Amino acid sequence: MKKFVPHIIAVAVFLILTFAYLFSVLQGKTIFGSDTHSYVGMSHEAAEYNKTHSEPTLWTDAMFGGMPTYQICMEEPASLAKYIDKVLRVLPGPTYTVFLYLIGFYILLIAFGVNPYLSIGGAIAFAFGTYNLIIIVAGHNTKAVAIAYMAPIIASIYYAFKERTRRNRLIGASMLALFLGLGLYANHVQIIYYTLFMVICYGFSELIFAIKEKTLPDFAKALGCLIIGAIVAVGLNATRILTTQEYVKATMRGDSNGLTIKGGESNGLDKDYITQWSYGIGESFTLLIPDFKGGASVGTLDQNSRTAETIGELTGLKKAQKELTSAEKSRIDRIMQNNPNSFIPKNLAEFMYTFKLPLYWGDQPFTAGPVYVGAIVCFLFVVGLCIVPSRHKWWLLAAALLGLVLSWGKNFMPVTDFFIDYVPMYNKFRTVSMTLTITCLAMCIMAMLALKEIFSTTIDKKTKKRAIVISLCVTGGLCLVFALFPLSAGSFVSPADTQFTGTYAFLKETLPADRMDLLQAGAWRSLIFIVLTFLVLDAHLSGKVKTLWTTIVLVVLFAVDMIPIAKDYLSSSNFVENKAVDTPFTPSFADRAILKDNTLSYRVLDLTVDIFNSSQPSYFHKTVGGYSAVKMRRYQELIELQLAPEIGTLTSGFKSMRTEADLDKALNATPILNMLNTKYIIISSASLPVLNKHAYGNAWLVDNVKLVDTPDDEINMLDAVNLQSTVLVDKALAENITDSVFDTSDAEITLISYEPNKLVYSFSSGSRQMAVFSEIFYYTGWKAYIDDKEVPFFRADYLLRAMNLEPGNYDITFKFEPSSYKKGRILAIISSVFLTLAFCGIIFVQNFKKRKK
Repeated sequence: MKKFVPHIIAVAVFLILTFAYLFSVLQGKTIFGSDTHSYVGMSHEAAEYNKTHSEPTLWTDAMFGGMPTYQICMEEPASLAKYIDKVLRVLPGPTYTVFLYLIGFYILLIAFGVNPYLSIGGAIAFAFGTYNLIIIVAGHNTKAVAIAYMAPIIASIYYAFKERTRRNRLIGASMLALFLGLGLYANHVQIIYYTLFMVICYGFSELIFAIKEKTLPDFAKALGCLIIGAIVAVGLNATRILTTQEYVKATMRGDSNGLTIKGGESNGLDKDYITQWSYGIGESFTLLIPDFKGGASVGTLDQNSRTAETIGELTGLKKAQKELTSAEKSRIDRIMQNNPNSFIPKNLAEFMYTFKLPLYWGDQPFTAGPVYVGAIVCFLFVVGLCIVPSRHKWWLLAAALLGLVLSWGKNFMPVTDFFIDYVPMYNKFRTVSMTLTITCLAMCIMAMLALKEIFSTTIDKKTKKRAIVISLCVTGGLCLVFALFPLSAGSFVSPADTQFTGTYAFLKETLPADRMDLLQAGAWRSLIFIVLTFLVLDAHLSGKVKTLWTTIVLVVLFAVDMIPIAKDYLSSSNFVENKAVDTPFTPSFADRAILKDNTLSYRVLDLTVDIFNSSQPSYFHKTVGGYSAVKMRRYQELIELQLAPEIGTLTSGFKSMRTEADLDKALNATPILNMLNTKYIIISSASLPVLNKHAYGNAWLVDNVKLVDTPDDEINMLDAVNLQSTVLVDKALAENITDSVFDTSDAEITLISYEPNKLVYSFSSGSRQMAVFSEIFYYTGWKAYIDDKEVPFFRADYLLRAMNLEPGNYDITFKFEPSSYKKGRILAIISSVFLTLAFCGIIFVQNFKKRKK
């Protein structure tokens, strides 16, 4: 039991700290971030269907005319990872994620041989890094969980190489299968991809040492075991991986469709899109000083700020005798959440608490907050560069620098260009500033390994003292420079300042001054923590303070450094009542009017929201818009080249319309909306929607076929021909054309049954016909049947489905049955059994050895 006592204490500390920090969870509240809000909207149709069906739908028509649910709300069926994750999610809301951060990094430090009690401090330093908490507030839940598993994944690989024994190899490989499996189950491939960068850095280091030590056979055995573990982890998530791998080819991250009018063919995401969120080179100092660039794009200043002073003069509000208490802030938060118009500030402190200002002045379009790894971590990182053994020092430094340089994106294009053009899969991901997750993890590991060396006897005290002095000069010196000479950081002016005119013109002067004050205050703060850490370690090395007390003081310093900054970005003000989650969207007058229409399927265009960046309409309707980072490439191209311009022309024309005939004429001139069967257009949420009588319906029969030479011609001609009578087909698909002219006078096709993954049409005709369906063509998964016999269909009108139909009276059924889903489910079951047997085998062998002893 003595072995387990420190770990039991650690778990208890983590649970207490998690619930103390997120106390609002115990009050029945939760965090409902913007991305979570979007998820509820985009997944609603599929979620409602799944409640009443044993087999889940893998397709939804709620967004962008239709798309797979693979990256929206598909669960991994029959996988051990699914059930382990469910057990861990016993912890409510964000407590689950914060606890995972803590326990995951703790596992890593224990694997690296760091003292358990010191590891508690290291886990606190990592878990309460600002980025880890900001993404929880934003609702980036899958990203947060994937980050939590980065540390135990590294720990598993390290354990497999540690001591070069068969036991370590098997345990390490089994741990990798478990933690990588759970990391992949979180479904944020980008973070796992970045974790691979760290693994490569570490693996390359181990290879070099294996060559030097002439232990290549042992290295190869460990690598082989880890590869098997990784294969099992992938197998646990085979369903999602196979379906995603299949789908990505059709998305914005996939290969070009041959379209050249957008500036040439491209594979993967556009460079501008990839690098839109690039960390500034100077902004990197936020790792050391949290408010180096002002903090968040939308933040608040206290009553002692220069802005508050001017506002006090203008409004007559007086300063409060003291700063607001937590209870007072909670009271104001409740008022602002429920009835903001009723709030009347009593003093300047209350006014400034609710006055949102653009404090950020960095290079990114906007940000929810800085990436602060901690002043103490930065100090110890430099110490580690001096005393951590080469086996770990160089790969951790390489990983930290790699993550930092890649985060600069467009601000350091030579490296960014190389990675986008030559590193596999790098061009599939956006928001390059996310690579700072690599830097933060590497810096935290180095910092804790530095403490391990300081407490060890393998290095003489003189070397240790020299290391902490060097670090004090480097990190403390930087803080001192910015504290004394803040203008060396820049102008403190933000492009957002230009919006302030008239009464608020004074903000152009006061905000830069306040931003400078924030930087100075942050620099002094970080300097204090660096000096305190230096003094504690110096006292310990001088024999004045025992190891136990040094450890306790360091753990407290970690907490006091990280948690107050963390609370600036995740606090009780970010929580809402659970009822806000239960009823996230309230139907408007226009929504309720549309919902009275019992027609099986039609689409809606909601002009009251950001059409292609909001999933709110998708909660109630099948829409032509939506919100998704994995839209189909063809649909995105349609948006950019046809749909958005058409909507723009329509909305601008509304202003000059005087009669119903004007409206009718305008809607008749919207072929893209009509082919997508857009039956209703919401102009005002408080008014009746516009009924579009010109929508083509769920399916229609065409009079003739027009072959086009190139994808450019196909998308360009969508608004140049009558799509209700003429279908456009790429010449590359000409083999599907049996007839080019049709007589539709006695023919009819009607949708008679709708489910998101199954559509049934009734067809009647005395002659051959060609039907076009207002459904998005997806190259794999959808199958068409006539009398239970599979029949072919093809792509037409750039992204719709078309089919040749023989004369007769019969039903046509479309079913979404991707074989990748079925194959994945089988592989997940096999991998789950394999992993279970592996852990049972390890436990059996361990117990057998103990009994023999």
